[in-house]
Amino acid sequence: MPPREREELRFPSDGGCFGCSPSNPLGLRLTFRRAGETVTARHTIAEHFQGAPGVAHGGIVAALLDEVSCAAVFFLRGHWVVTGELAVRYVKPCPVGRPLELAARIVGERPKYVMVEAELRLDGVELARATGRFFPQARDEAAP
Repeated sequence: MPPREREELRFPSDGGCFGCSPSNPLGLRLTFRRAGETVTARHTIAEHFQGAPGVAHGGIVAALLDEVSCAAVFFLRGHWVVTGELAVRYVKPCPVGRPLELAARIVGERPKYVMVEAELRLDGVELARATGRFFPQARDEAAP
């Protein structure tokens, strides 16, 4: 049975993922929810991920956008994926220590990959966005 909207979504196995594993002590430990055809997450970037004082390093911003994009394909289409391409547009500096909103949606599908758009916002203001191509992968774990 597919998850209900706004219900916390869980992957069928932990896997130690940097982005979403609850058991990775150095990871981001993201959790996801579904709102229609969008997968969302909330996250506060820790200070140790800053680049300039008070500003998140661009690599961690990209990692967050990548994670919510992969989660969108998994929870909306049931495919494990790897990232083939991710283009990030940094719109405004992203602060550390503030609760951020992430959202991703599928915008196209081809035989070999899925196209996703993602965004990162603070209080409704866009700070960064990404587009990417994600390639389905065969895995032993069943998708939802």
